[in-house]
Amino acid sequence: MARNVIPRAELDVHRAARDSAQAALKLAREEVNDMQIRAPFTGVIATLTARNYQVIPAGQPIATLNSLDSLDVVFSIPENLFIVIDENNAQYQPIVLLNNLPGREFTARYKEHTTNTTAGSLTYQMTLTMPRPQDLPMLSGMSGSVKINLGNLAGASQKANVIVPVEAIFNPDNSPRNQPHVWVIKERDGKLFVESRQVETGQLTANGIQIVSGLADGERIVAAGTRELRPNQEVRAWVRERGL
Repeated sequence: MARNVIPRAELDVHRAARDSAQAALKLAREEVNDMQIRAPFTGVIATLTARNYQVIPAGQPIATLNSLDSLDVVFSIPENLFIVIDENNAQYQPIVLLNNLPGREFTARYKEHTTNTTAGSLTYQMTLTMPRPQDLPMLSGMSGSVKINLGNLAGASQKANVIVPVEAIFNPDNSPRNQPHVWVIKERDGKLFVESRQVETGQLTANGIQIVSGLADGERIVAAGTRELRPNQEVRAWVRERGL
């Protein structure tokens, strides 16, 4: 009975050709994948930094992609506040104000931060994330500000006392010793003024000093430069951040 057989040497040649073709196919597929960049999320391209047929080295950005659902807020934070922020505290939800949407406030949550200070400023870059407002245009680099409630910083989860920076406490010149005060910020006719108020302090912690009584939750105080102020002096909020 006839059998379909070929010499072993010819079989080895065909097997080698098959293996070579499979290797070439695998390499071609990898090259195709290397020519494609897949976005990590759905969004709109804001800027392109590469041209057609340009050779792009690994790691070089080629585009800026804006998310359709969320908005990242990048701002600078001073060292004395940075060291007391607890990103694991669920209560830590800063308020974001956008200049092109006046009168509205948005709640954000912690996303990430740098581990080195910005050159020359001794500040850290922190990134918050928040849902994108429906009426916000798809633009990057818009300006705004961030409000941080000191009561939501590290150590405040105990809810027993408010923690404030040590620099916020002062003793008025015309008062007896050991009568700590803070400057409370009050708003009148759209302007901000300071009001001296005596408080009762508690323990000194690594995050600041406890205020046992004298301050209500949500009140704003002056955190630095207390010796330069006088009662009813007009002040303004210090806004360091310049972009989102």
